[in-house]
Amino acid sequence: MKIAKLLLLVLGVYILYLTVSTVGIENISRQLYALKWQLVPLLLIYPVIFAFDTLGWKCAFPKELPKSISFLDLYFIRIIGETFNVVIPWAASLGGEPLKAELLKSKHGISLSEGVASILIVHTTFWISLNLFVIGGILVTLKTFPLTPLLWKSVLIFIVSLGFIAILLVIGLHLGIFKHVHSLGETLKWWGPSSEKKHKYLQLDDKIKKFYTANPKNFFLSSCFNFLGWFTGTFEVYFIARILHIPLGLREAWLLESLIQVLRIVTFFIPASVGAQEGGIVLIFLQFGFENSVGLTFAIIRRIREIIWLGIGLILWFLMEDRPKIKAEVR
Repeated sequence: MKIAKLLLLVLGVYILYLTVSTVGIENISRQLYALKWQLVPLLLIYPVIFAFDTLGWKCAFPKELPKSISFLDLYFIRIIGETFNVVIPWAASLGGEPLKAELLKSKHGISLSEGVASILIVHTTFWISLNLFVIGGILVTLKTFPLTPLLWKSVLIFIVSLGFIAILLVIGLHLGIFKHVHSLGETLKWWGPSSEKKHKYLQLDDKIKKFYTANPKNFFLSSCFNFLGWFTGTFEVYFIARILHIPLGLREAWLLESLIQVLRIVTFFIPASVGAQEGGIVLIFLQFGFENSVGLTFAIIRRIREIIWLGIGLILWFLMEDRPKIKAEVR
């Protein structure tokens, strides 16, 4: 485990180095020097986004979490997990999700199945809220800042695809995904006699179904918190536009953040969206009628924030001390 941890850390540092190299250390240094303390508020917006996303995750657990698990515990685990979503290039931006479940188990005694269930559930509210966020960004600027035909087609395809994925995930969870996982484990002989495990998996499937049918309040709250997380990113775009003297209002910033998130999802297969994010942002700014230098400067500032938080996530994971495991697992 220690060797694997070291290898993952090395991988993370490499992706961090690759990201910095792509943006260019001189570009980063120049922007940091030019903006100086103006970047501080920018760095303070991102923790708020993480806070809303963590609240959305907390509402997605089939069973209420023990009081011994604080919001800060979940917050740190989520930062670490999202960091490895970036640094594990072959996992389609999902490499950090199993790590979240593993940290919940090793640090707080939450069973793996319970942790995985919460991650699957929150992904449904995550995709639904993102769809609503993108649609909202289009609607509020429909008359004042209409999309070009190219952006219209791209966003329409994205919305339809994302909605389809969310529906498939909800249907899969309703059909009982864990009993199929258990059956696969028996077929591949991952475990021995497992009548007790099978009972737990069937119970968990039942809890997930009830989450959607009997607990609409938490589903609604999870979706709302995730939406607030997306929307907080609008203020980050608005703030960057202000310090760069780009004539964008809050509504236009909402649309721009929506398009950037669409870009990030579409380029999920590229580690940290290195290069693709910068190029995509430049193209979006060109569609908005701005010069490519404006888009590139915006992309560099955005990347600086990501690099800083990527480093923080790696440090948190590497320095996290072992805690005694809670004896009673959540069932």
